[in-house]
Amino acid sequence: MLPADPDLRSRVVTTLGEHAKAHAALFERASRLREKVERLERAGTPSESARNRATRAESEAADSLFEPRAAFAASDGDEGARAFDLAVRESYPALGASYVRTEYRSSRRS
Repeated sequence: MLPADPDLRSRVVTTLGEHAKAHAALFERASRLREKVERLERAGTPSESARNRATRAESEAADSLFEPRAAFAASDGDEGARAFDLAVRESYPALGASYVRTEYRSSRRS
């Protein structure tokens, strides 16, 4: 659930949308590779290399979110960072663990 502050919510959603457009290839690749992994697993032929490629693509997409998240943390403190994290989880649930790892790393950098 996004924060109650409508201005912060609007800025987060706008920033995330702009970022997604600018980095569409990263997010599309992560989604496409994750779908391939799931398709292979349903067919009974899991592929470790396909899973590794999907995980790497998800990590790259999640890592691309570091700078906009840091900007929200700098301008709005913890509330801004939390609002950004929630918006990412709602918009890109497939990033899952990759984003959590990025979020942890970015909080350690501050």
